[in-house]
Amino acid sequence: MDLLAALALVLVFEGLAALIFAASLPELLAALDGVGPRQMRIIGIAMAASGGTLYLLVRG
Repeated sequence: MDLLAALALVLVFEGLAALIFAASLPELLAALDGVGPRQMRIIGIAMAASGGTLYLLVRG
């Protein structure tokens, strides 16, 4: 149940970010178009590791 709550919060934060930054969102997506797959994987690994670490610090 905690995982479902966490996923729901992710959707809330993503929705708020899209709402707040709606004007600059196309510019951000255009900037991401220049990022290669290797860089995106590194960013994804870093985000997953930092999110997992933060979760363990908060819940552990």
